Amino acid sequence: MQTPLLLKSFMRASALLIPLLFSAHVSSANVFYQEDRPFSQLHIQGEIVKGDYQKVLSLIKKHRDVPYQISLDSKGGNVMEALKIGTFTRKYLLRAETKKCNSACVFILIASLFENENKQAEYGVHRPKFKPKYFASLNMQEATVKYKKLYAIVANYMYSMGASKVLVDKMFSVPSGSMQFLKNRQFYSMVSTSSQAYSEWIIAKCGDDLNAEEQQQLTEFHQNRSLLSKSYFAYLDAKSTEYFNCELESVRNEQIRIFNTDARFQDSQMSLN
Repeated sequence: MQTPLLLKSFMRASALLIPLLFSAHVSSANVFYQEDRPFSQLHIQGEIVKGDYQKVLSLIKKHRDVPYQISLDSKGGNVMEALKIGTFTRKYLLRAETKKCNSACVFILIASLFENENKQAEYGVHRPKFKPKYFASLNMQEATVKYKKLYAIVANYMYSMGASKVLVDKMFSVPSGSMQFLKNRQFYSMVSTSSQAYSEWIIAKCGDDLNAEEQQQLTEFHQNRSLLSKSYFAYLDAKSTEYFNCELESVRNEQIRIFNTDARFQDSQMSLN
């Protein structure tokens, strides 16, 4: 499979922009795999640095398994590396889970088509920066040209992943030496995780999930079992479970299809487990 066009543009741009950092402290992220098919998790903990994207690919190739979920615990790091990991996250339909995800880490989080289920999480945003020593060596005209290129790359990526202009503007309004924290609900009010194509694809394969009223009824039953009859609860629970299993199988089959035609994993084969 050819390298995605969006990722190609990031790779070309990174050669022009020099490594980008959100934080002054750099130490390689702890990237590891927790295998529990079909619910395997890929963990990224700590600072995201150059080379972490290749770590992700190597682990997936080694395990011959695309994870169900990517678990993030990071204060940020190298922007271009995060964009590569984020592009992979979207291509392979990975879920994202996090308690703490700041700066560059947010670029991976917004790539998931599924909202983070931790409703207590919050995310720190601020505008990206170049290495201070490099940026200080430029004159004002050169610095302006470089930062405009950086803005275009980051903003276009965010828009492609469903971020609103409000979120992009908010991020770039915060100086790189500061941090603005967004609560989970506030963050996702500025990010659209719903892909029309994905939604219709799943509907075509699995039918409709519970509607909003049924979801609420199912939740209320778990909280107060006297509100619904057991037979109606069983119906809702069975419908929800059937939809979940169908969606999981559809995503896994799609991941296998992509993996088995991806040149980066050509000498590996993935099967449904």
